[in-house]
Amino acid sequence: MQSLNAHFDGQFIVLDEPARLKTNAKVTVIVPDADNGDLADGCAALSEPVFQTIWDNPLDAEYDKF
Repeated sequence: MQSLNAHFDGQFIVLDEPARLKTNAKVTVIVPDADNGDLADGCAALSEPVFQTIWDNPLDAEYDKF
């Protein structure tokens, strides 16, 4: 997997630098919310349910005792 910078020119998403992709390669575009332009915060918020599931288990509760 690779991360590519791009911008929206009003009609298309345009890569900011050349990339080697296969023809018809599937890509996923993640766009920060308009009111929260920080991509890192947005990704962290999307990860919270998964981390809650991972950390909410009996084995992890042992670490809470430290």
